[in-house]
Amino acid sequence: MEPVLGTIWARELSAERKAFLAQSRIPEIIICNVVLLVFATGGMLVRLFVRIRYLTGINVDDMICIASWAFTFVLCFTAMLMTKYGFGKHIGTVSNFSDRAMFLKLDFVTMVAYVLALGTIKMSFCLLYLHIFPGNKFRACCWWLLAIIVAQTISETLVVLFQCTPVHKAWDATGLVEGTCVDMNTFYYANFAVKLASDLALFTLPIPKVVQLRMSVGKRIGLVVMFSLGLLVCMTSIIRISYLNSFKVDHTWSMVNAMNWSCVEVAVAIFIACIPSFNTLITHRFPKLQRLLGLPSSKEDKTSASTTYRSSSRRTYNSLSFEARNGLKLSPIMGESRVDVITTPNGSQERIMHAGIQVTTDVSVNDKSV
Repeated sequence: MEPVLGTIWARELSAERKAFLAQSRIPEIIICNVVLLVFATGGMLVRLFVRIRYLTGINVDDMICIASWAFTFVLCFTAMLMTKYGFGKHIGTVSNFSDRAMFLKLDFVTMVAYVLALGTIKMSFCLLYLHIFPGNKFRACCWWLLAIIVAQTISETLVVLFQCTPVHKAWDATGLVEGTCVDMNTFYYANFAVKLASDLALFTLPIPKVVQLRMSVGKRIGLVVMFSLGLLVCMTSIIRISYLNSFKVDHTWSMVNAMNWSCVEVAVAIFIACIPSFNTLITHRFPKLQRLLGLPSSKEDKTSASTTYRSSSRRTYNSLSFEARNGLKLSPIMGESRVDVITTPNGSQERIMHAGIQVTTDVSVNDKSV
């Protein structure tokens, strides 16, 4: 095919046209996706290692995060495989209709993988919030948001799968298959507002809880920044939607930016979901680096024990730990006594411990002689 193309170029194409068709973005596609897979895989491995080695083991949110990583791997690998069939080059260089059909089939796979990868990682965030943050109202919001994300993911997946009637018309490169197709660009634009609203709700939901923590300003700011990193996903989503132009003409070339940003969006979301595990890893494996970075340790914020006896119940989740602690302050007594149990919500303390959130509730028990 190359000699034939060379002959056509030599006879029919100007120098400018030949230079135009010779352009290639394949190296950009390969480098982008390899780097994203390295970051997403590295973050996922650290999360699993920390969970198994130091914390409570693999939980539901970790399993869903693993599923998201698997869909992300399919997305990035398929995007690289598409370069074999013209992706990253101008459509004029892809004269074989079988290559164009395979390109469209692989593009169909990436659309499904993107929806599932993004939906599952958002579900993972919701389940993580449910395990580390108390409060009936907050948990109710999490459940509602989780339901919306699940419904949105299922509906968007169905739209992508059945965008054409018959289904195989979605990868018909000849235009000979009769049927109708949904304008996916119109669908993405219409769905974007709902999707962005759910993303903003998801990544800002825990911030008020973190701001209310009773701890040093520096630590509180650090936690807010950590949870606010999810807003980067919203930014990548906005950038991605800006590249959703019409792909009907020269789509093997024009959709490169949209595809790259789709991969960036899900890979960044996975890495952000794994960031808390890095703090736990540094705390246990690299204490010198922990001190150098000024990260909090379990030895900080200790309260005086003196005559106070404490019983604690602790649950650690993905390096974010929730601990309910009862402080019983006892005074020596003689003879009969009565016990007044005073619960002091205003005296509750919340502090960082091993990159997590430790919620402490003090309960005073005053012994008075009668």
